[in-house]
Order: sequence, then structure tokens, then C-alpha cells
Amino acid sequence: MEYELDHHRNHHDFKAKYDCVLFDLDDTLYPFSSGIAGHCSKNIQDYMIQQLGIEESKVPDMCYVLYKYYGTTMAGLRAIGFKFDYDHYHRLVHGRLPYDFLKPDPVLRNILLSLPIRKVILTNSDERHAAEVLKRLGLEDCFESIICFETLNPTKNSESEDGEKAPDVEDSDLHSSISDTEIFNIMEYQPSSGLALPPTPVICKPFEAAFEQTFKIAGIDPKRTLFFDDSVRNISTGKNMGLHTVLVGKSERTAGADYALESIHNIKEAFPELLDDEERSETVSYSQKIAVEA
Repeated sequence: MEYELDHHRNHHDFKAKYDCVLFDLDDTLYPFSSGIAGHCSKNIQDYMIQQLGIEESKVPDMCYVLYKYYGTTMAGLRAIGFKFDYDHYHRLVHGRLPYDFLKPDPVLRNILLSLPIRKVILTNSDERHAAEVLKRLGLEDCFESIICFETLNPTKNSESEDGEKAPDVEDSDLHSSISDTEIFNIMEYQPSSGLALPPTPVICKPFEAAFEQTFKIAGIDPKRTLFFDDSVRNISTGKNMGLHTVLVGKSERTAGADYALESIHNIKEAFPELLDDEERSETVSYSQKIAVEA
């Protein structure tokens, strides 16, 4: 078990104090094996084909490149020139997910509720998706706050540039409103060309702006915060921003990861310093017993 390595940490490590735990949502609080990620990818590609009119054969590679350079496909699509309603995008990408794949997780719920420390979620997903996932997992009351797409992009979703509430948009009106000649050809981009990528108006992980905004909004001190995420890129940025980092769903650490945790369920055994003194003593004793018997 990955957390058995923690028994070799020195005495100073066990005295370390955190005042906040920052969690990613998707594929972190529930496993990648749930199948949700695959359906999300398909919905994104369907949106690109059906709503933005992008040639189907180009979509898979385009998704990969946009994700690589912009963190999310949505951020990339906006950067290269496609215009669409964010809420409509989320309704078609996340609103059609098979949430029945997610089941209540009473084990994780008990773990989270037992931690006497601030717990915050940071996700690139929209508010409705985050709420639905937490509801399905039975974790909706386990977190102090949720930093999501709308939190980081407060005027992009519900208001127009003049401050008026954006009108509802029909599916037929959501195709790109600019001509193909104004779309930056991301598939021909070469870093060696010296040509700068167009910026995206979307704030999201793995970029520093998303973390800076989160620290400010939630009042987080990164040096006293433990950050859990399944993305190597998010973990790397988090580390650069001063967070203590935990790569979830992996058995080995990567660059930027202070720790690796195969299962989110092993939090208490891996990080007894998060617990109060009485529970810490009981957990460490139990964990040592498992290590001896393994």
C-alpha cells in the first residue's frame, strides 16, 4: 500500500500543520474507472461537431491539442476564435453525463467529516456538474466552499459585456458566430515558428491565474494547504504556487508531486497530521499494524 511509506517520514513531518485541504473533483473524489471521463470526452467532441460545425475527422486531434495548450478544450475553443454560450456548452457536455455511474461513498464521507480542517474544492467544471457529482457521492455537505467555472469566470456565463443577463440561446443559434477565416488554425501551430498562441478568456487549471484567484477568493495560504488532484499538470502548477501536493490515482510520484496516493480513501493513513491528536494516535497504530501484517 502506498501509504505504508509514510511510516518512514521523520518526526518533524508528523508535526507539520495544515489549515486547509484543497481537492480537485472529477477523477479525484471518484475514480477514473467510473467511466464518466470517457462520456465527457465524447460529449465535448459531439458539441464541436454538432454545435460548432467542426469537421468530424479533425475533432479528436483538435481536442488533444487544445487540451495540451489551454488546459481545457473549452478554453482552447474560445482562444482560437469560436464563440458560444458557456452555460449551453456545459448543459450539453456535463448535463448529458450518466451520473448513475456514481454511487454514494460513505467511506469517503466519513473520512472527510472526521478531518478537523477546512475542505475546499477547486474544479474546472461548472457549478451544476459539481453539485450533481457531490450529491451522487453523498458528499454535498462535506466542503466549506466550491471554486468552480463560474467562480473563476463570474461574468462570462450569466452576463453580457454591458452587464445585462444573457438571454437563453437555442441550439440552432450556438454555432460559431465568426467565419472560418477568423479561426486560428491550432493544428498548424508550431512553437518553433515564433508565432504566439492567441490568449483564452477562460480562467482554469492548470494555469497559475486559477490558483491565484482561488487563494484570494477562499482565503487560502498555499504553504499551509494540501492539494489533491489526479492531473500531473495541475499538481505541477500547484507545487510551483507553494501548495503541498498529492497526486491521486497513481502509485508513484511525478515531478511536482510531494506524495502519491492510489486511493483517496487512504487519506487518514497517509496523512495522520490532518487528524486531531486522539484520532491520529488511533489511526497511526492501526496503520502500523497493517504494515507489519502485510
